[in-house]
Amino acid sequence: MHKAFVYMDSTFTQNLLNIQMIADELPSALIIHEVATLKIVYMNRNGLEVLGTTLAELQAMGPETYHIKYFNTEDSDEYVPKILHLIRSRTQEQVSYFQQVRVPEKTEWQLFVSNTKVFARNEAGDATHLLTMASMLDPTHHITTKVNRLMDEVSFLRQNNPLFLTLTKREKEILKYIAMGMSSPEIGAKLFIAPATAETHRKNIKNKLGLKNNYDAVRFAQAYNLV
Repeated sequence: MHKAFVYMDSTFTQNLLNIQMIADELPSALIIHEVATLKIVYMNRNGLEVLGTTLAELQAMGPETYHIKYFNTEDSDEYVPKILHLIRSRTQEQVSYFQQVRVPEKTEWQLFVSNTKVFARNEAGDATHLLTMASMLDPTHHITTKVNRLMDEVSFLRQNNPLFLTLTKREKEILKYIAMGMSSPEIGAKLFIAPATAETHRKNIKNKLGLKNNYDAVRFAQAYNLV
């Protein structure tokens, strides 16, 4: 068992040295994490400059603080399951995902596309280290705008799904017509119900979802594909 550990340690060290020889020339951030602790073992110059920090500072703050300080934690629901599957997998596949990163002197999240794969395994085949390449997308590119919009919508769905699930089938139907700008009498005529009944439904929907104006109704309706 001790020999296996020594072999793994020497192989990993050599592979890490090989990566370090070219890592600072790469146009992307390169990060190597230890699987068991999520400790950052290495980050190239590009990554450190983007975050405005040093490897020693990152290692001192610990994985949890690092993640909270630099990343939008809401994104993790999307990519963490992919990475966990990768760790359990015995293949050489990789996973790709978007991350919103907090960059010094920037007020808005900066969008990165990241690719992660297993960098090292022990003799038993268990993943011990992960390698991630992360590239910032041009904030002015139309694709970046679309992806940001999509991620905002995913965040909206995640935050408001418990509220939306409280609506009845009839209330969801009426929410659709509210978003279309229809009045209570118009909704009543459409659904063959009294205007007063339609108005009661409208008030219930407003209270359940916390709607303040018609824009809020439109956003819910669009997010849940009602319109």
